[in-house]
Amino acid sequence: MFQTQWHLWLQQTFDASWMLAVMQFISLLGYELGYTALILVCAFGARLRAGLCVMLAVLLMACATHAIKQSAALPRPSDVDAGVLDKGEPSHPFVVDGGGRTFWSLPDAQATAMLRAQPHADYGFNSGHVGITTAACVSLLLAFGIRRRWLRWVLVLGWPLLMALSRMYLGRHFLADVVAGWLIGIGVAVLAWQLMPGLRAARRWQLPVLLGSGVALAGASLWTHLVPLGEAARLLALALLVAWLQWRGWPVDPQGIVQRVLRVLGVVVMYLLARPLIEWLAYSLPLPDAPITEVFWHTVGTLLILGGGVALARWIPRQR
Repeated sequence: MFQTQWHLWLQQTFDASWMLAVMQFISLLGYELGYTALILVCAFGARLRAGLCVMLAVLLMACATHAIKQSAALPRPSDVDAGVLDKGEPSHPFVVDGGGRTFWSLPDAQATAMLRAQPHADYGFNSGHVGITTAACVSLLLAFGIRRRWLRWVLVLGWPLLMALSRMYLGRHFLADVVAGWLIGIGVAVLAWQLMPGLRAARRWQLPVLLGSGVALAGASLWTHLVPLGEAARLLALALLVAWLQWRGWPVDPQGIVQRVLRVLGVVVMYLLARPLIEWLAYSLPLPDAPITEVFWHTVGTLLILGGGVALARWIPRQR
C-alpha cells in the first residue's frame, strides 16, 4: 500500500492541465478555511447542536491525524520516487525509487531515516485531508439524520474518495495513507456523535467526558508534540461552550431564510474580526511568551466567535 505505481499511473494517464487544476481545487477544499465555512453554515444557518458535532469531529480528527503522523513518521510518495510529481511539479526525493516493493511493505528505510532527520519534517501517514473530510461528512450524516440514500453514499464514499484521488494524484499520499484516513475518520465521526450531549441521546457521562477530553488535550499540547496546540485549544473552547449551553439553554434554531442568512453573516463577520482583535489584545497585554499563552488566546478567540454567534442567534429571532 506504500507503492508509487498508483501515483505514476494517475499522473501519466490523466496528464492534463485541467485535471491538475481540478485536483488542486478539490484538495484546497480540505484545508481549514473550507471546514470553518462548513461548520459556521451548519451551526448557525441550520442546527447549532448538529453543527457543533461536525466541529467536534473535525477537531478530534485533526488531533488524531497529528498524533499518528508524528508517531509513524513515514514519508510521502514524492519523498521516495523521482518519477512522482509533487503538486504537478518535479519532486526532490531522498531516494530515486524507494516506494514499497510489495503491497504490504513500507517505503525505503533510508528515505524514511533521512526524512526523520529533517528539523521540520512533513510526514505523510495518515492523510489529514481524507481523514478530516470523512469525519466531517459522516458526522454531517449522523448529526443531521440524513435519510436520502444517494446523499449517504456521497458523504460516506463519494466525497472522501474524490479527496483521496486528489491527494494521490498530487503525489501527497500513499494508498495506505488515504485508506487509514478514511477508516479513522469514520470512527472519529461516530465518537463525536456519541459525545455531543442531547444529539443522539441525553446521557450523564457525555458532558464530563467532553470537558475532560478538552482539558486533557489542551494540557497535553503543552508538553508533547503529539498534540497540536491550536486544535486542542479550540476543542477546549468547544467543550466549554457546550457546557455553558447545557446549563443556560440552547437557542432556537433558525426557521426562515432571513434568520439563516443573518445568523451566518453575523458569525462570519465575527470570525473575520476575531483574529485582528486577538492579535491586538495579545500585543497589548503583558503575558509571557509561552505555549500556555498561545492555548489561552486560541481558546478565547474560538469562544469569542462561537459565543458571539450564539448571542446573535438569541437576539435575531426577536427582530422583525
